[in-house]
Amino acid sequence: MISFLLTLKRLIKAVFTLIKEPLFRSLLATLFLILLSGTLFYNGIEGWSLLDSFYFAFISLIPTSVSSGLLPLTDLGKWFTMIYLVVGTGVMLMVLIRIGLTVVNFEKSEIEKLRYKKEQKD
Repeated sequence: MISFLLTLKRLIKAVFTLIKEPLFRSLLATLFLILLSGTLFYNGIEGWSLLDSFYFAFISLIPTSVSSGLLPLTDLGKWFTMIYLVVGTGVMLMVLIRIGLTVVNFEKSEIEKLRYKKEQKD
């Protein structure tokens, strides 16, 4: 549990650091619009609830093997999903990579601070 909380702290710190960067803000805005379009599409065309639509739209873009149990049944839904995944997965990966790199940089800087303090003591 402590490990999870420390990781969550690093993640939140990374996002707050990244939010200052114009590139990251534009990536988040793009991701938000992609998720919104997917949610509204699945809600309107497939007839899913808003929560189910958002859930499917979100987890479809994360590179894992999580199964939602939801599948588009209409031909239009299948075509939309193919295009949605090609566009959205790239944007989601860019966001996740930026966050991951920032967390790693935090780790590096913390290690360097500890080494510097240790050297100062010696």
